[in-house]
Formats: sequence, structure tokens, C-alpha cells
Amino acid sequence: MDVDDVNSVERGHDMVRAERASEGGRSRDNSPRIRKNSRADGLSEGQASVSSPSATLSPPSPYYVQRPKSTSGGVSVASLLQSHNPEGLPESSLPSHSRGSMQHEAHSRPSESTHRPDAMPEGTRAYSSQPTPLTHAEALLVHHYTEHLGRWLDCTDATRQFTLGVPEKVKHCPVLCHAVLSFAARHCREGTTAEAAYERCIALLIERLNEDAASQDETLLCAIVILRFFEQLNVPSSTGSDDEQHLAGCSAIIRSSQGHHFVDPSAPTLREAAFWVYVRQCLYNATINQQPPDIDFSLKLHPSPGQMRDAHPLARLRLETAWANQMTWNLARVVNFCFDGNEYPNERAHRPQRWQELWDLVQKWLQDRPQGFNAIFEGPVDNQSSFPDIWFTADWHVVSFGFYNFACIMLLRYKPGPKFAIRNVSSLSPTDHQILSHARAICGASKSSPETVPLAITVCHTIFIWGPLVLDPKERGQVVEILTNFEKNHVWPTTWIINAVKDEWGVSATPASPT
Repeated sequence: MDVDDVNSVERGHDMVRAERASEGGRSRDNSPRIRKNSRADGLSEGQASVSSPSATLSPPSPYYVQRPKSTSGGVSVASLLQSHNPEGLPESSLPSHSRGSMQHEAHSRPSESTHRPDAMPEGTRAYSSQPTPLTHAEALLVHHYTEHLGRWLDCTDATRQFTLGVPEKVKHCPVLCHAVLSFAARHCREGTTAEAAYERCIALLIERLNEDAASQDETLLCAIVILRFFEQLNVPSSTGSDDEQHLAGCSAIIRSSQGHHFVDPSAPTLREAAFWVYVRQCLYNATINQQPPDIDFSLKLHPSPGQMRDAHPLARLRLETAWANQMTWNLARVVNFCFDGNEYPNERAHRPQRWQELWDLVQKWLQDRPQGFNAIFEGPVDNQSSFPDIWFTADWHVVSFGFYNFACIMLLRYKPGPKFAIRNVSSLSPTDHQILSHARAICGASKSSPETVPLAITVCHTIFIWGPLVLDPKERGQVVEILTNFEKNHVWPTTWIINAVKDEWGVSATPASPT
């Protein structure tokens, strides 16, 4: 790519600009956290907050370019090409698929007349009709992704498209292959392999974004949401510093390619499945930063789960996916309502009505959802644990259960009405007890299904809402145990979260765990 090509990208491709560059109020450094000696109401900007994670240097984002007079960081595509050139790495540090595929890609890019796999748009140079063989080491990582990591992305998709569909494509799509390799290697604590695969993926990603058809390429979108998980696993556990680069990039691509204002909650395509992964990733950052999620809420779900009728036996999978994603969308709307501080004065008068509409929406989902979403067992709390045993038959059932309880927590915490901006929580109100009841349900389900990682992720970010209300030392210890085990078993950085909530409790901090 020469300078003219770079300039054309910077001029013509708005899809690679992050939306957050123009949203100055969304900086993590200014975001509220768990409030010390107060409830996490999120209604007073004057409340004290836990200090934000310190900024650390990290690779620049491929999705946005420098804006004049912008307070948010940016980088040109040209500088990114230089900083993410994998050829600058020692060849031995690159996965063999990276070294071999550079030459293979140059000879295997199909012309416009060459057969192309289904659903691949014209101009997709980064997709080869001839598969590139995996080495034994690479195959192990792809297998690890299939066995353990695909379900992170498929947690509301009963058809398991990221588990079953993505591995089929990695031999044909180098961008997707290196995204999977980087994620799997990081989860396996193979740092050198993970970084090399990530560097190669970024270089290929930049090349792909230079093509007109990039925004319509579902494999590109899949690669970016997978890279977001790599990015989250790479966050320093002691500080929690997160640049959210791939989250911003995913937002830009989704918005640039939105051809209509409807989204199918049953996620019949891999592209739509990637959209729902993005929504869930947005909820994590929105809750921790206590800011509205970067989601286009003008989108409408169609068809709604209640409208779906199909006699085919496999239609049940489509229906359950739709119900799970309906709850995901309900939660996103609730979070947006609770953290939206940009209302006009005349709209504030309608907040109680909007709150009631959202509460009714969430409760209607609980009432109407299929019976299969019910827990197969829910045991009482015993002397050994503060949290009940709650078991479900599928990931999308338990994740929907967690999202339902989280939506209730948010609506109870941010219910419009008179309240003190700062209040000592040495004694709990009836509303506080309701919130803790929902929080215990989330923790109990997570403890009962430790391999359902998305539910542990839900614990990680919802604790910023309900954590200060936990007063019982035994219960505090078990919350910390859930977070500690999550980092130990899945490399998700939780030490900084534990330290933040311990600071609220007036307890000494936990040393950072090596990852």
C-alpha cells in the first residue's frame, strides 16, 4: 500500500473512524465507578469514585484516524501499518501459518471470476478459495477455541455459529485465522504466540479495510469481536486499563454497513450473531464506566420471538436464540436508560413512565419465555455457601437468567424519584435487599456453572452496581472467590475489580496475579 492508497483510506472510509472520538463525555478516566461510602446510584456527579485504571501504552487502533482538535487519541492508517508490521518481528516468533500464508495469500487470492465460498462479497482479497493447511500447533489452538472459547461468543446463540462455523472458515480466511489463534493462545497463556498472531491479524485487517466490500464481510466482523476478547484478556490485571479499540472498530463497521433498521433476534447468519456478541461486549464496558452503551437503539427487533411460528424440529433452536437475544436487547435498553444523562429537560418528566415501561418489558419476558428457560434445579442457601445452587440446561438459558436479574438490579438502583446523593450503607433499605437478592441469583448461577464464562463476566461488571451493598464478611469472601477463580481459570483480569470493591468495603487490596 503506497501513500496515495493510505490517503484514500483516510479520506473515503468513514467506517474506520471510531464513534467515540466525537463523544468526549465517554472517557474511562472520567467515568464513575463504585462509590466509596455511598450507594452506586450514578445520579450525582459529585460523588467520589474509585480511581480509573491508569493509562498504559498499547498498539494504536486500526479503526480510526486522527481528528483535528480532538481530545481523544487517534492514529493514521499509515502509522498503524508501520507499527503493526509483523515482518518487523523475528520470523521465529511468528506462527508458522503467518510465515507461510504471506506467500500463499499472494498466490491464492481469487480473481473476480474465481469461485468464491458462499456469502463472500466481490473484492474479498483476504479470503482464499484454496485452504491454507494448519500446523499441528495451530490446529491445537483452533481446537482449543472450538472446545472452550466458542461458547463465550455463542452464549445467546443456540445454533452455536461461532463454535461450529468459524473453525470451518479459518483455513480460508487469514484474518479470521489469526484472530482465533491470538485469542486461543492468550487463553492458554502462550504470550509470544498470541502477540505474534495478533500483530499479523492487525496487518491483514488494515489491508482488508482498504477494500470497498469490507463493511459487508461477515468474517471481518467476526474477527473483530474475537479480537475484542483477546484485548480484554490482555488488560493489565492490576490496573484494568482498557483502550476498547476493537469495540470502537466493531461499532464503526456495524454502523457503516447498516442497510436497514431491523435486526433478527434469532441471528440466522454469522454476521447477525456477531452483532449480538458486540451488544454484549458493549454492556460490559457501559456498566463498568457507567455510561450509555454505544448501540444504535433506532434498530427494531424483527420478527419478535412471540411472532415466530415454525413446525420444523430445528425451529426450536432459532426460537430459543430469539428469546435469549430479546432479553439481551431488553437489558441494553435498560442500561441505556439508566446511564443516559443527555436528556432534554422536558424528557426528564417522562422518566417515571419510561421506567415503568421498561420494568413491565423485563417482567413480560420472564412471564412469556419458553419453559425450557427455567432452571432445572434451584436449591436453598446452606451453611457452606451464601449463594444458591441454580442449574440450567444450556448456556443461553443461564445467561438470559443473569441478564434478567441484572436488568432488575439496574431498574431498582436507578428508579426515578427523590433520594440522597450520598448515603451511608451501614444499613440496607428494602430496595437494597431486593437488589442483593438479584445479585445473589447471578452469583449462585455463576458458581453453579463455572464453565459458562459469560455469566462470570456478568458478575465482573455488575459488581460495580451492587458490590457496595454486600456487608456480610462471608458473602464478601465468596464474591471475591468467584472473581479470583475466574482469573485463575480463564485469564480474565479481575484483580483490579477485586481491589476496587475491597476499597469500598475498607479491606486491604489483593496482589496482582501473574497471567
